[in-house]
Amino acid sequence: MDADAVAERLYRIPPDEFVAARDEAVAEARAAGDRDAAKAIGACKRPTRAAWLTNLLVGAAPDEVEGFLSLAGPLADAQRSLDGPALRQVSAQRNKLVGALSRRAAQLGREAGQRVDSGLEREVRGVLESALADDELAEQVRSGRLVRFERHSGFGTFGAGETGTGTRPRGARRPGTPAPAGSTGADDEPTGAAPDDEPADGRRGAAGELDGKRREADRRARDQRAAERRERERAAAEQRERERRERELAAAEDRLERARLAAHDAARERDDTRERADAAAERRDDAHRRVEELRAELDRARSEATDADRALRSAEREAGDAARRARQADAEVTRAERALEDARDT
Repeated sequence: MDADAVAERLYRIPPDEFVAARDEAVAEARAAGDRDAAKAIGACKRPTRAAWLTNLLVGAAPDEVEGFLSLAGPLADAQRSLDGPALRQVSAQRNKLVGALSRRAAQLGREAGQRVDSGLEREVRGVLESALADDELAEQVRSGRLVRFERHSGFGTFGAGETGTGTRPRGARRPGTPAPAGSTGADDEPTGAAPDDEPADGRRGAAGELDGKRREADRRARDQRAAERRERERAAAEQRERERRERELAAAEDRLERARLAAHDAARERDDTRERADAAAERRDDAHRRVEELRAELDRARSEATDADRALRSAEREAGDAARRARQADAEVTRAERALEDARDT
């Protein structure tokens, strides 16, 4: 049995059907006497739903997936060189491809009769994005036998539109930092010296109003960043919890599979032992029957010997009687001959 072909087929099967299909393949390999294939197939682990969709995608569009993974080099080069334009170009290409590929994977899952929601589609996107930053994960993705993945926690590779350079456009300032005197921001009022004919109170009022607007804008920006941070933390916590549950489920399934294999081996050993015991019992019964037959033959032989002894003694008695009768007859003959001779003499 070709264990690789079986494994490739298993990793295209929906996760909720994986264990039963794997057990059936293991049983077929064992029935065929291929213990190595049975062991290799039994070692296959049930993939998560996101990993399964990724495997489907690799099977259906290997060239497109390889083209996406080939962006890892240019993206890393652009990040190291802090080449903003190149990084934005590669990031845009990455975002376009990862969006198309994750949607394709979701469609493949639905065509396989499975429910694929937006959250699961985002997980597939996370797998693909993580593969750009993790060579080992990329190889697992290419193999089409991905089981699970840990979300990448670095910077510069994730998020639509992120450049990851850590730089700001020339002339930009941090939120909450006052603009230099005389400068004009994109959304600010002029802050340089006012005309000589502008009343001082008016200048102070305009400056106070501008400062209030800035503080309000800064507060809104802080609130927005805090909300985005909370959302990222919530999504990350949910992802970690999903991954933890998936790991626990996979571990439980592995324990169950090992227990099933151990039970199968124990049952097979039990059956073999029973067969050996039945064969030994049959040989014992045959020996007992032979002993009984020999005993019966011995009894018959003893009876025949007794009868023969009895017949021998009877024959010996009859022979003795015959010998006596013969001697008596001889004596009678002798007397008769003598009488005859006496008669002749007279």
